[in-house]
Amino acid sequence: MILFLVVLIALFGALVRTVFGFGEALVTMPLLALISFDLNTSVALIGALGLIVALPGAIRYRVHINVAIVRRLVIGSILGVPIGIFLIKYVDKTIIMRILSVFLMVYGSYCLIRIYRQKTNKPRFQSLFFDYVAGVISGVMGSAYNSHGVPIVVYGTLKKWLVMELRGILQAHFLCVGILVVASQAIAGFWSIEVFELLAIVTPLLFLVIPFGNWLTDHIDNALMIKYVYGLLIVFGMMLFIKS
Repeated sequence: MILFLVVLIALFGALVRTVFGFGEALVTMPLLALISFDLNTSVALIGALGLIVALPGAIRYRVHINVAIVRRLVIGSILGVPIGIFLIKYVDKTIIMRILSVFLMVYGSYCLIRIYRQKTNKPRFQSLFFDYVAGVISGVMGSAYNSHGVPIVVYGTLKKWLVMELRGILQAHFLCVGILVVASQAIAGFWSIEVFELLAIVTPLLFLVIPFGNWLTDHIDNALMIKYVYGLLIVFGMMLFIKS
């Protein structure tokens, strides 16, 4: 039963990533914690699946990828990954996760309220320096909690990236940083035989989940997608708070 639930949760996370472009770890990690699945195995499994799902996503949105932005984000992430590994191994993560969860709920609610009041903010953080800062935060969150997408989504919405540009940058960033994250998790000792066994079960099923997710994406309006993204930030913030 536990094996069945783990596979089901992993596939649900892959579907969320395919449809919305991010968020699989924020869905799967709390659910895996609820069934008392080993934390290190969960981190390694979701990290590997995120890397696998990022490849078709990067190919699908390749024409929307801003290479210069992705390069700066990845450079920042290289600096952030070791910090994240240190945090998960040696620092009590409860306070950090609660701060992040409250921020996500407040930010997502604020953006939704402004949309429904038909108010728009001007793009923020236009200096190229902030690309590196966002990358560092993404690297920390990625290596520690497999949540490297959330900082980039928040940053992209602050900079008013177009939906397709955000998708392209996200998937390219996931692909590059995913390699760093998975390698760092392996070095930190998170990988085991159980992770390989689970990957062998889940990976073939992705050939069903990813096309279905792409079909759903093609039938969601971009304006509606933005509202979904902000709504997901609120939901993920609540899940993170509960988990912490």
